[in-house]
Amino acid sequence: MPSLIPMRPKRSFNLLPEEMDGLSYYVLSGCQREVAFLKFIRPDFIGSKAATAVKSAVSQFFANKEVKDYLEAYKKTIEDLLAEKDKPKPTNTGTLEERKAKAKTKAMEFAMSLADNIEQAEDPETVLKLMDKVGLLDGEEEVEEQPRRYLPVTCSECAYRKFVEENCEEVPDGTKVEEE
Repeated sequence: MPSLIPMRPKRSFNLLPEEMDGLSYYVLSGCQREVAFLKFIRPDFIGSKAATAVKSAVSQFFANKEVKDYLEAYKKTIEDLLAEKDKPKPTNTGTLEERKAKAKTKAMEFAMSLADNIEQAEDPETVLKLMDKVGLLDGEEEVEEQPRRYLPVTCSECAYRKFVEENCEEVPDGTKVEEE
């Protein structure tokens, strides 16, 4: 998908670069023919007192077959560009698992292509991190353990209480004394 507006049609024309720039400007801006002609093609006519000579030169220039062909081709190029943006983007078909598998495969291929040219990379460490993320680096896998949560037990189930009750004896005043 091209992101820039093409400055020329794909076909070549027998026109000077200044003339093609002026014609492209004329198509894109929608200005008057005289404005494009004076800005790009004949800036030496700006401020000329012979207005009829300028009008005649503009008429002759725009009547040229090569100019007409260029304008037609450039308008077609712009229409194609706009039609390309109007096309609906293809929707992803398939289940979520299939799409995940495709994405993982593409990420792995991308990482492998970066790894092939790692010596030319601006930041080789980023390439290594990406390779590790997609599983291309063999080695120990560091599995992050999920946090453990412990629920409190009731007094009747408490191991500490059972230990104290089993290993201590009561004295007549109600306190417990440890057995030896």
